[in-house]
Amino acid sequence: MPQREPAKQTATPATIAQQALARMTLEQKVGQVFMLGFEGTTVNASNKALIQGLHLGGVTLFARNIDNGPQLARLDAELQTIADPLPLFISVDQEGGLVVRVTDGATIFPGNMAVGATGDPTLAKKVAEASANELLAMGVNMDLAPVVDVNTNPLNPVIGVRSFGSNVDLVSQFGTETIEGVQSSGVSAVAKHFPGHGDTDVDSHRDLPVVPHPLDRLQSLEFLPFKSAMQAGVDGIMTAHLYLPAIELQHDLPATLSRTVLTGLLRDQLGYQGLILTDALDMDAIKKDRTAAEAAVQAFEAGADMLLIAGITAEDRLHLGDGPPALLAAVRSGRVSQARLDASVSRILEAKAKRGILPGAVAAPTPPDVSVLNSPEHRALALEVARKAVSVQRDTAGLLPINPAYRVLVVEADAPTRSDVVDDQLAGSLLDAVRQYAPSTFGASPRTAPTAAQSADLIVFGTFDLAQHPEQQALARSLASTGKPVVAVGLRGPYDAAVATEIGTFLTVYGDRPVHLQAAADALFGRLTATARAP
Repeated sequence: MPQREPAKQTATPATIAQQALARMTLEQKVGQVFMLGFEGTTVNASNKALIQGLHLGGVTLFARNIDNGPQLARLDAELQTIADPLPLFISVDQEGGLVVRVTDGATIFPGNMAVGATGDPTLAKKVAEASANELLAMGVNMDLAPVVDVNTNPLNPVIGVRSFGSNVDLVSQFGTETIEGVQSSGVSAVAKHFPGHGDTDVDSHRDLPVVPHPLDRLQSLEFLPFKSAMQAGVDGIMTAHLYLPAIELQHDLPATLSRTVLTGLLRDQLGYQGLILTDALDMDAIKKDRTAAEAAVQAFEAGADMLLIAGITAEDRLHLGDGPPALLAAVRSGRVSQARLDASVSRILEAKAKRGILPGAVAAPTPPDVSVLNSPEHRALALEVARKAVSVQRDTAGLLPINPAYRVLVVEADAPTRSDVVDDQLAGSLLDAVRQYAPSTFGASPRTAPTAAQSADLIVFGTFDLAQHPEQQALARSLASTGKPVVAVGLRGPYDAAVATEIGTFLTVYGDRPVHLQAAADALFGRLTATARAP
């Protein structure tokens, strides 16, 4: 009988990683652990020097780098041509809802809490797959999402509707579906913000939050979605810049810089073997007590694998290149061992090999054509989620549906900027959404609204995080006292209804992007039956 040829053995991601590691210089290894932001929308001379000169392992992109989807695709292709010595992780925060980096030419999907409110985890996976396909078409191979923090604090200034909700089981399930959707499309997912940012009342972009809970509470709530993410095979977990006194004995040491948290807890106790990425090391919670370069060394000592420096401010961007030399010096001095460096670089290279970014182990995913960007199918999916997310929290006044013949006054509270991570330029117009069904609709500013209400049959009041804004609470009372019927539409989380008790009809749509406002109008005028419950 003829002899069969032995089957070809495909190299594993681990083998490919070790082969690449063996060819790298010390400087290249150090560069591989850094993921930096940069200025501008092109690969100019300074950006090329930054990426090639420091041998970066990754870059992270912000609105300042992105004009539109096709431009981003060109930029990312050029970034990979100058990568040295290995292809880059190219990352963005494309969470959906409030936090998106690609806005022009890409589908703006509803955020996590809207998805959670649908009660349908299959929609989470569909949205994740669609969003990841768009990212892949633009050359992005890592999404710094999903947020799997459990938002148990209604006053949380930085998470809120970025979370799937306040129920830990729901957050775990929807987080897992999102991770599977992103990664099945060939994009790395990163669950954040470990060990849990959901019960904070301080924005870590501005100061250091403290999570005061005992260990048993943390184990039964905050940690659980991350354990589910690990079981789902998430490629990366991002750290949180917050202090956990129940775990870290050094006062006010952020989790990102804590060996007890990153190595003792995440690696050793929870058994996580994937990538640990830091949140941006130039956020105020970190840099108020140290430079981003020194923070990079401390985070690496703590157990982080990839060190993210975003260049948040113009001053920060002057120091983007300071981190790699600082870590290189730490390795050369013996402060950081070469074995420790090799361990992190191996994880990074293995993650790249697993996604086909580093060739040899698996075929790289074929990027979809840019025609997938903001496609009719994806826009329809975004609207489907927004419509299924509408939660009528009460209608004791019996005002729904609104009579389209009414002269409706629309008043939107001034939208607050919740955090430095939020892009407030994408908000739609509640006035326009309502007017499509009630042609006599008109608008007024918060200042003039009580007077304007006298000529209205009904008031529609759009709210944003009422509990955090006393001026909105005063406006709610003022509108309720006009004697006109008032319908409130919560344009963030489901918490406003408990604050504005004087308003008898309250529905929540979890965002102010155009799809949310269309869904709100549909619900207000009986074009959909709202069945969602606040998550």
